[in-house]
This record gives sequence, structure tokens and C-alpha cells, in this order.
Amino acid sequence: MSDSSESPVSFQRESALAPRLHLSQRGLCVCLVLMVAAGLSVYAMFPERVGGPPLPVAVELGKGAMPTADGAGKLLTEVIVLTNLTDHPIPRFSIEINDQYLLIRDAPLAARERLELPQRVFTDKRSNHRFNPVKYPVEAVTLTGQLPSGARGVSRFLFEDGVITHTH
Repeated sequence: MSDSSESPVSFQRESALAPRLHLSQRGLCVCLVLMVAAGLSVYAMFPERVGGPPLPVAVELGKGAMPTADGAGKLLTEVIVLTNLTDHPIPRFSIEINDQYLLIRDAPLAARERLELPQRVFTDKRSNHRFNPVKYPVEAVTLTGQLPSGARGVSRFLFEDGVITHTH
């Protein structure tokens, strides 16, 4: 009889344990999808303010006479023309073409400076390939630099057939 009295007690102890939470595969997938959707919706609300205040620089596309590699003469080539519109230099200045080709300038863009750069000097972020303006048109130019307040300024210019269509 003592054997029969022990079994209900041991059974009662096992059932007194706290229940464990189990997450099914379906529940895990639903949670993951909801987290991604929430993140994307927050990002979609503020896409242009993520970059920072605008950088006071004008951008033009065109052709310019640039010195040849040997310095013997000049060659007419596609250029990007940048003009600092402020009375202070812009340090930590970088230029990006089509979100892929980058040029980081060591020297700050001086106050009221007009800078002409050949488009072929821009290199791919992931490799050493150079931008080819004949093969790929310039669709976007993104400029970043440090403002006098210390904040990072960002300006993005969208182009169509060499003409600015949108700025932000």
C-alpha cells in the first residue's frame, strides 16, 4: 500500500512544475516578419532626414579641359563641378556618384572654392573600377562634409540627361 501512496505524490510533484513556453515555427516566422515590417515602416517615414542637414554646395555636370597624365596638354572630358556656397571651408568632404563610385577628398573644400573633377577619377566602393561616364550616365550625386556646427551635412542631387531634376 505504501507503493500506491507514493505514486500519486510523485505524479503531483511533476505536475506542479511551471509550464514552459514553446514558440512554434509559425509563431517565430510571424514575429520575424512583424519585426522587419516595423523597422521598414519606421525607415520609410524618415528617409530624407536620416542623412543630416543639407550641405551648402552647388553641383553641375559638364565638360572641361583637364591636364593629361604626362602634363603635356589638356583633354576635354566629362567633369563634375562643385562650388562651396559658404564663407567657411568644408572639411571631411566626400563625393559619391550613383551611390557606387566614391571620391574622398583629403583637403577641405575652401570657402567659395570652385572645384572641377574628372568623372573618371571616381572609383567603385567595392573594387578598383573607375567610373565610365560614356558607359554610365550620372543619375545621382551625394555630397557629405562637416558643417561649421560640427554636424555632418548631406546633399543629394538627382540628374536626368545631365540636368538636376531633384535636390534633397
